[in-house]
Amino acid sequence: MSMPKSAEAIKNNLHVHVLESKNFKTVTVELKFQTLVDRATITERNLLPGVLRAGTKRFPTASAIQDELDDLYGASLQLYQSVSGNCHILTVQMEYANERFIENENNLEENIFGFLNELLFNPKISQVGFDKNTVAQEKEKLRKNLKASKDDKSSYAGERLIDEMAIGELDSIHPSGYLEDIDKISETGLYATYKNLLETARIDVFVAGDVNPEETKELIGAVLSGVPDGSDKRLSGGAALPSDVKLVEKPKTIRESDEIQQAKLHIGYRTQTIFTDADFEALMIGSMILGGHAGSLLFTTVREQHSLAYYVGADLDLYSDKMIIFCGIAPKDYEKTVEIIDEQVAILKAGTFSDEVLEDTKAMMIGSYQQALDGIAGIIATEYQKILTGTLKSPQDMIEKFKSITREDIQRATSKLERDTTFFLTSKGEE
Repeated sequence: MSMPKSAEAIKNNLHVHVLESKNFKTVTVELKFQTLVDRATITERNLLPGVLRAGTKRFPTASAIQDELDDLYGASLQLYQSVSGNCHILTVQMEYANERFIENENNLEENIFGFLNELLFNPKISQVGFDKNTVAQEKEKLRKNLKASKDDKSSYAGERLIDEMAIGELDSIHPSGYLEDIDKISETGLYATYKNLLETARIDVFVAGDVNPEETKELIGAVLSGVPDGSDKRLSGGAALPSDVKLVEKPKTIRESDEIQQAKLHIGYRTQTIFTDADFEALMIGSMILGGHAGSLLFTTVREQHSLAYYVGADLDLYSDKMIIFCGIAPKDYEKTVEIIDEQVAILKAGTFSDEVLEDTKAMMIGSYQQALDGIAGIIATEYQKILTGTLKSPQDMIEKFKSITREDIQRATSKLERDTTFFLTSKGEE
């Protein structure tokens, strides 16, 4: 597969990336609107995928949109929002048949981008903003989802850990929004938030498949006519990463109690290493050795040897300077579990893990990256990672680095790990 050396900004800060490949019979398009995450608008932005999917001026209902997708030879449409580090991203994705394989069809690609232009820049609105009934329905869906997430105690514990660990940092903002903000959202305010998003976001368009790069870029420039004028507020590459890493001033422990049987223990570490640092790949392997698979240090000790945890693992955030250890335990086993976790982190830093776990972990990491490059979604995701991190580091570069990582590399990378915040959600009466 041939990859572009750089994206082309064809108009108004619209960055087009054509990932040409003969390996796929379908074509995938992703438009990504990237801004810094904002506490004031994050709840509203969670409503936008559903509101936009509900209708446009030309296709005023969800069923009318689906009829148009059917006419576009069964094209699929997905809208979703996500947060990566400091950045909020609204993604619109379409997958459609390659017109080269359809007899007497020469306008499908143009019609696809015409549909996207209609969807994004001509949404169904009333005199005061988005359609009132649609907004009300999406607000109720979000309310139910947020209440359900509060009932998921593992999710709640992870959220509370970041609340306490990342005070004042953008990644402390809840990606799914805030229950207390929903009632304040109006169709007028939501429409204003959407227009502001379009005017200030960095806009990247990815087209992956067997297409002609120059023709596709020219077509996008002509058909995506609704893209607003450029803005000096639009982000450049690397905006997802923190501007600096933080040292731990004083470790802290937060305890809460609830009507639960299984306690949730989440421990946050500062890594003092971010994606652009030379040691990051070694840190990735180290976190996997610690708690990334069934042969990891935490799984084999906390769960298998001592039977303390119902689940246990470690997760390294690609876009921040944090690593999280998480587990579900009996409330009475808190002290013992923390002691064993500390022992495993010490083993990781000392490099006294086995050759077998090192080689198995490297093979797993290499395999997962190679697998990502076998599908269009993975190819686009890894290309977009370069924009979020502001690097030219490719998955192939990372795979080569994984292969050469030594025990000493992992010791050096993990020696900087410091425990920052411990959050323990226990049962009432055990606190």
